[in-house]
Amino acid sequence: MKNINTKLILGIVIIFMILGYRFLKFNSETKNNNITYEAIKINSNGGRGYIEVNGHVEVNDTKKVFVDKKLKVEEVFVQEGDYVEKGQLLMTFDETERNNIMRNLEREQLTLRKLERDYKIEKQLNEIGGSPDNTLLEYEEDIRRTQINIEEYMEDLEKTAEEIKSPVSGTITSLTAQENYLVDTDSPLMEIADLSDIKIVLEVPEYDVKNIYLGQSLILKPEVFEKKESFTGVITKISKISEVSEITSENVLTAEVKPDKTIPYIVPGFKVTATIYLDRKVSEILIPKTSAIFENDNYYVFVYNNDGTIKKKNIKIESLKGDNLIVKEGLTSDEIILTTPDINLIDGEKVSIKIKGEKNGNNVRSKQSK
Repeated sequence: MKNINTKLILGIVIIFMILGYRFLKFNSETKNNNITYEAIKINSNGGRGYIEVNGHVEVNDTKKVFVDKKLKVEEVFVQEGDYVEKGQLLMTFDETERNNIMRNLEREQLTLRKLERDYKIEKQLNEIGGSPDNTLLEYEEDIRRTQINIEEYMEDLEKTAEEIKSPVSGTITSLTAQENYLVDTDSPLMEIADLSDIKIVLEVPEYDVKNIYLGQSLILKPEVFEKKESFTGVITKISKISEVSEITSENVLTAEVKPDKTIPYIVPGFKVTATIYLDRKVSEILIPKTSAIFENDNYYVFVYNNDGTIKKKNIKIESLKGDNLIVKEGLTSDEIILTTPDINLIDGEKVSIKIKGEKNGNNVRSKQSK
């Protein structure tokens, strides 16, 4: 009797285990039935690795506009953020002081002409003994003193600006002067970013610094075009001092890039991304870093089979510290792998995939029904 009860209990336990296994398997299949995994087809055509970095637009030269005298601003014709052409009138100054200088200058010029006439007459008299030498010397001193006054007024007049015209074509990034503003000669009235000479400043993470060098070509994708248009450029300067990125909080070096041609619509402060292709040619297979899962000191990927199942394959890699990994062993050309696999996936599971790069309508492969 006791043996019968034991066998009965054992049978019940086995039945529940079987039901539980089928329930878990059903749930797993149901769950995976609702997920479509991104996938790529492997190729080994000797492509190049690349890294992507963020950056922003700056100008190589910003013109600061000063004046030499404490003048009073009469009218300002621009605002901060305005684009101006070279030679465009930006502001005018009150003419009162300039007019006073010109009137004083004219008085001194009239005085000089009178002194020169009197000196000429006095010199003739001195030659015939009708005028003492001291009188002639006094005239010469008066003439020289008046000439000095004229020179001072001329210099003062040159410093007394009537107006300011833009020295370059660019954008006004700072504007201090306003109407009736009394100029501070120690501070610029405005700053104009010279848009004919812009640069892109990129933030290169420290682990990617070894992959960049002066003169290296790259592809720029300004945010203003929603990254749908690209422009070529070249690295012209690499910083020697590390900074902390305000975007990613990583340690970065800044690299300055000169676009090969003018990029329309961009102004200082706009964001840009850049794709830097590595010069190293690779005959090995390149895969996204997100494809590989690290476990027990090994990397593995999930390969998609023709019957809709996946297979776990160990691989050996060489990391580029960028967005891709070089696979040294474990994969062959034309295999399909999941690019963002779930670590809970197991060998033999059936999944649906969407292959990157294939045309819509043909790029989704579903697991087959039993």
